[in-house]
Amino acid sequence: MADKTAEKRQQILITAMQLFSAKGSSVTSMQEIAEVCGMSKGSLYLHFKSKEELEKSIYEHIANRIKDEILRVDHDPLLEPKEQLRKQTEVLLVHFLEIREYLLKQFHDQMPGKPPIDKENMRQEMLAALQWFNNKLKSIYGPDVEPYTMEIGMFMASMLGSYIRFLFMPGFHLNVGITADHQIQLLDDIVNSILRRRPEPLIPMEAIGQLSQLCQTDIRTTRHPLIVIKAMKNELKKSTVETEVREDAMESLNIMEKELLGLQPSRAVLKGMLANLEGIEDLEALYTELKGTIVTVLESYLTPGGIMQGNGSKLET
Repeated sequence: MADKTAEKRQQILITAMQLFSAKGSSVTSMQEIAEVCGMSKGSLYLHFKSKEELEKSIYEHIANRIKDEILRVDHDPLLEPKEQLRKQTEVLLVHFLEIREYLLKQFHDQMPGKPPIDKENMRQEMLAALQWFNNKLKSIYGPDVEPYTMEIGMFMASMLGSYIRFLFMPGFHLNVGITADHQIQLLDDIVNSILRRRPEPLIPMEAIGQLSQLCQTDIRTTRHPLIVIKAMKNELKKSTVETEVREDAMESLNIMEKELLGLQPSRAVLKGMLANLEGIEDLEALYTELKGTIVTVLESYLTPGGIMQGNGSKLET
């Protein structure tokens, strides 16, 4: 009974995917999917409670098919690790070719399916994928490559993503076999260069723990200083503070805004302008937010005269 249920669910997923590929999800009804599957609409809802759940399941079905085939290549005793990686690259590209029409319809649909993201599952998948790639690199190039796994993975993912985008271009033909060969050759070039130079890793393997936290954290909780400055300007326009205080504060905000848009924000200028804003009635909360977020965001400016000086001292007021 369980096998029949699984087979029926699989049939529904494949049928829905074909209909969505041809028409788009927004104009394909659950009734139409049920009819093509040879079942009642009520029976369809026993398998999927809504179209949103069905769309989410299609994405999961696609991801699982790709993952299963990639892992199957890992167990091919006739292939060396590098040959496995080359074959797995080709498998990924072939699958994207197979689902190209479906994804194009989803992208261009007026109401594309936007399945909710399972943040914990995404975190676990990201950790597992990186560990898999780390092990694959070590089996091909040896243990010395491990400190550079993150950066090599970023490059490989970026290149593959770019190739996949070209697969979606109308009239553009990309040979997946040649592309996979080229990708592995690029990987060889990068790894050989890194192992020859032995630079200090910019992003160590341990950073994946911090990166995975993005799947659990709403990054929108911290606003960029330019957004806070805009809010302060709006608040000033409504404020009842003295005209001179308002004008001086507005000028300070304008100077800070201009400084932040430059390539090398001046620590001294930002410190001075922040001091001008302290203690203004109706701006206390926004001032505190600006003081905090400006330090966090601008820690990336490590140039002389920038927000952090050579001794590593941060902006203080």
